[in-house]
Amino acid sequence: MNPDRNLKPSFKPLELAAITDDLSALLARETAALAAMRLQDAIALKDEKARLTRIYRAAIEELRAGRTSLREATVEERQRITEAATKLAQVVSENESALRAGRAAIERVVAAIARAVNAKRRSLNAYAPPRRAPIRLMPMGGGIAVDHRL
Repeated sequence: MNPDRNLKPSFKPLELAAITDDLSALLARETAALAAMRLQDAIALKDEKARLTRIYRAAIEELRAGRTSLREATVEERQRITEAATKLAQVVSENESALRAGRAAIERVVAAIARAVNAKRRSLNAYAPPRRAPIRLMPMGGGIAVDHRL
């Protein structure tokens, strides 16, 4: 990945392919980090991912707006762009799946913690001294004397 690579409003076809490859490689690294539960590694890629995405988006917007054209591109350059775009689409799909799986796992952990906290809170809110068996007086034939001097 070349960190200094930036597309100008008019870019060359191979520059678009190179940016697409760079973005694909970065997303593949992020997906691998997420799959291995190395969240800090995935988070560290955030800024570079945003930068490459901005450059890629700008290039695609130039194409869509008609300010740039691939008409002058050779057949090999067009094929290279097509291969890069196909690979990017696959990597984006895998990355999205990994992000969804990670989010689902985090939501399950948070829900389990919330359930545990709520269960603990309910047990604390319902606190009462333990019940004691009622005192049963046995019927006696005689009386009971209580010494009140103490």
